[in-house]
Amino acid sequence: MQVYETIKVSEREDGIAILTFNRPERLNAINLQFTEEMLDYLKTLENNLDIRVLILVGEGRAFSSGLDLKDFQSINKRKIPEEYRKSKYLLTDDKMKRSVIVQKLISQMMVQLRKIPQPVIAAVKGPAYGGGLAFALAADIRIAGESAKFCNAFIRIGVSGADCGSSYWLPRLIGFSRAAEFMYTGRIIDAKEADTIGLVSKVVTDDKLLSETLNMAKQILNKSPLGIRLTKDALNMNVDASSLEAAIKLENRTQVVCSNSADILEGISATLEKREAKYDKW
Repeated sequence: MQVYETIKVSEREDGIAILTFNRPERLNAINLQFTEEMLDYLKTLENNLDIRVLILVGEGRAFSSGLDLKDFQSINKRKIPEEYRKSKYLLTDDKMKRSVIVQKLISQMMVQLRKIPQPVIAAVKGPAYGGGLAFALAADIRIAGESAKFCNAFIRIGVSGADCGSSYWLPRLIGFSRAAEFMYTGRIIDAKEADTIGLVSKVVTDDKLLSETLNMAKQILNKSPLGIRLTKDALNMNVDASSLEAAIKLENRTQVVCSNSADILEGISATLEKREAKYDKW
């Protein structure tokens, strides 16, 4: 496995991968290197049959504080500093072109989190601001430590409050009115409120956050590998389904595929015998 600097990856034998944002001195802020390394690793998961669940955590006292303003202020100078010219897509001195490229790279991380077949669980401790919030929103499941704080910080720095998928996920997760208020004001939501409005699945003490997240990941591991992957596919598609009938047609196809795999035989046998199912790996 490639060694990264701004992220740490631990791929466990049980099929759980823990991806740690590893810039604690900057509260795990997103810089260009971080973006490149995140995209590099996430793309390896697209066809990785051994990793079945991905957990996102932040090193230190923050999940992620969002965009590294110092880093991207340098990138947005009219003439790009020499240290950034190692990235070939930033060689142009056209500020607008660089902004388009960088914006697409950053937002692509959130797209890639939805694109990979593994369920993603965000274990949020401390600030999840801006891009950090977007990482949490792009996850399938969010578990918050008591110190977790969520902020749509984009609106606070002079740009649109709609960024990195926030305008897509927030209305679907917490409703349009709450999403609009959260996005327009840039106010901070603590863990308790996040739980109340359905932004997170549960809140636990910070010291139990990782163990609780691993327990949830293990519950997913106990299910059919094919069934879980097709469930994520269905969720991704049907969140925008044009009708109930269209959603059910996709579900029907999914069930037919699963019904013709060996997993259903093991699943039914385990249920009748009142034991944990033992599914084969891919």
